[in-house]
Amino acid sequence: MKMNWKLLTFMPLLVLVKSQETCLSAEEEPYLLFGTKTSYIFANKVFPNTRVQDVPGCQPIAIWLLSRHGSHNPETNETAALQALADLRNNIIANYRNGNFRNTNQRICTSDLNLLERWVWSPGQNPSFAGDLTSEGYISTQQLAQAWKQKYPGLLTENRHDYLFKYVDDLRSGTTFRAFSEGLFKSQPGGSDVPKENDEKTLKPYKYCPAWVKDVEQNNDTLRQMNTFQSKQEYREMLSNISLRLGFNYDIQWDVVYNMYQMCRYDKAWNVAQISPWCAAFTKDDLRRIEYAEDLETYYKYGYGSPTNEKMGCTTVKDMMDFLKNHVEHDTPQQPRTHIQFTEAPTILLTLTAMGQRRDSAPLTGDNYHTQAIQTRKWSTSIMSPFSANIAAVLYKCSQDGNFQVKGEYQVLFLENEKPMKLDGCRVGLCDWNYVKNKYGQVSDTCDLKFCNSASNLNVHIPVTLVLIAFTIKYLSYNS
Repeated sequence: MKMNWKLLTFMPLLVLVKSQETCLSAEEEPYLLFGTKTSYIFANKVFPNTRVQDVPGCQPIAIWLLSRHGSHNPETNETAALQALADLRNNIIANYRNGNFRNTNQRICTSDLNLLERWVWSPGQNPSFAGDLTSEGYISTQQLAQAWKQKYPGLLTENRHDYLFKYVDDLRSGTTFRAFSEGLFKSQPGGSDVPKENDEKTLKPYKYCPAWVKDVEQNNDTLRQMNTFQSKQEYREMLSNISLRLGFNYDIQWDVVYNMYQMCRYDKAWNVAQISPWCAAFTKDDLRRIEYAEDLETYYKYGYGSPTNEKMGCTTVKDMMDFLKNHVEHDTPQQPRTHIQFTEAPTILLTLTAMGQRRDSAPLTGDNYHTQAIQTRKWSTSIMSPFSANIAAVLYKCSQDGNFQVKGEYQVLFLENEKPMKLDGCRVGLCDWNYVKNKYGQVSDTCDLKFCNSASNLNVHIPVTLVLIAFTIKYLSYNS
């Protein structure tokens, strides 16, 4: 009887310990915003929206669309680190089985561990397809094209001459164009006879701007606020808690934690309905902090944190304004009526910055994470530039008596990820053409990017030149 009593008192303790395990993969409302690798569905909270954008008394006559690609395979420089997670997975399993936990209440639960144990690096990751669209990215791009066509069937027609496509000459952009055109023209996949151009200077202007590279991309100040935030005690404690959760008796290096995060968000973008075992390493608060760190990076690299960015993003705004003006200034319909461009996340962010969108009243810094302003911030990389992010400007021609709220003959509806933009002076994203000319005309008219190669930005080469001149003079005088 004594032995049975001890057994009975011990069993509830086992149940108690097991009940305190945290099953993060079983969250009923998991946190699904992962910066630039967020699924469009999670950022937009719906599948591509097929609702027709009807403006009473007005007829859509032209559409300009800037769209980011869908989810993609890891880049070449990411593959080795993500493959190495298999070894980390084995160490975590060994920690669990050997009881290497400083605090059993914080360890991942058995079901999370079982998910992790079944994880394998996809054997389909062919190096030649690094960075290219995944099958999910391809299908979601087709779906987005079909959604736009259902919204504006009078603009997105079967007539190839109604279109002009622009994209960059690389594998991912080419695949995105093919998927989108297949979504539009089901009868003839590939859109081989659709007018198209390679316009990298418009779609990747930063690649041709030494001043931006020097002053922003390679400037240590650009990452200063992100580094400040990551040096905070709470960020270091987050890394310690993640290490504890996985059974390590030391703090895992940040680059290892980041690789787990990368795999977590890639998994969720590739299969939105499936649980990623690597997401079980992070609490909701962990994911929010990592997301904010990326927001700090993009805010200073592509947003309002660096003054150069507002000038850098003008190329797409100019392209938009030139297209819209061409239709407004001609009485007869112009072709193309539909202008579609495929680009990357940086250009989406730079464009929104040049348009003055999602500007917060207070700048994002490494010290103000817990303020109300930051918790409700407008600058959110996850919402602004998820996979398949898009910015659209639809030109409407209106009759004078068709809508008493519309005064001008021409109106422009601005959409961000298929939803009306919040613009002061407009009605739910619908703006009078004169307003648009005043707001974005100057951005377009002054867009020349001459600052990119100005002498003041090339002074880094001056010392070398002076040395060469001095050496030449000395050499000539010596030999004279």
